Amino acid sequence: MYKGSNPTALASQKLILDTMNKLMTEKDFKDISVSELCSRSGVSRQTFYSLFGTKENILLYHLDLINNTKPDHNDGTVMKLDDICRNYAKYVSSNYSTLKTLIENDLTEVLYQLFIQTMSACSQGFLDLTEEDKEYASMYMSAGLCRLTQKYINEHKQPDEKELTRISYAIMSGNIYRV
Repeated sequence: MYKGSNPTALASQKLILDTMNKLMTEKDFKDISVSELCSRSGVSRQTFYSLFGTKENILLYHLDLINNTKPDHNDGTVMKLDDICRNYAKYVSSNYSTLKTLIENDLTEVLYQLFIQTMSACSQGFLDLTEEDKEYASMYMSAGLCRLTQKYINEHKQPDEKELTRISYAIMSGNIYRV
């Protein structure tokens, strides 16, 4: 997926994203073809593939754009678990309808990829782990958050940040097991 700063490429990314969002109000994600997406957005297939590669990457790009809770890899901030859980709950609450659309279209893998990116940015707060173990921990926690989000959205019409924070903290801190 394109991550550069070329104004033409960035404008094309926005066109494609806007077109995808419009098309998803008209039909299911699986029924949107790359040809239709390119035709309606006015970009070539070559441009689409060089910017995104896959339709799923458009959604990941969109979720990343609206993720104002993710720390910067380079800012030196060490997030504690309670901060991570609060940010997770804030993200779900703020983007509830977008996440609901992903879940309704069986696109939880895209959500999982977003959580992987976010958790890897939070990995400096992990205890003394090898890089490989940090990766495993990020994957494990991301899968749990993804499934929690899916179940929560399927069962609740309105998000409750405090409840999501409480549930995610209890699970990720290990406070659900007897010692």
